[in-house]
Amino acid sequence: MPNLEVHKGISKERTNNDFEELHKWMDEATAYLGPNHRLERHFFTEEYKDFIKSKWGEKAVVEWLFHIAIDNLETANKFAVEIYNSAYAGVEVNFEGKEIKSCKFRKDYPNSSNFTTYEKK
Repeated sequence: MPNLEVHKGISKERTNNDFEELHKWMDEATAYLGPNHRLERHFFTEEYKDFIKSKWGEKAVVEWLFHIAIDNLETANKFAVEIYNSAYAGVEVNFEGKEIKSCKFRKDYPNSSNFTTYEKK
């Protein structure tokens, strides 16, 4: 999973705020659950959303969800390496309004086309 510095850096680039306290709060359970820490605070509930909004503001809710998404993308990539003996070099998600318009997966390994693309019809 990405470490604190990665999560802070991504938030800083997106919002000009590293949301360090939020990211630390999200990963507190690592101390006693290890990799299973995602059983806490790493899924959407209205209660979590309301708590985060009241403590750190509306932008923090978005950063919380991106933290979860980025953790899961990295985990999916690790599983891809194990299952397919390779992984994607990049993932690009494009939105149209509030919905996903397309996903492009870039591959940098021999004997493959460079991209796999899903495009919403």
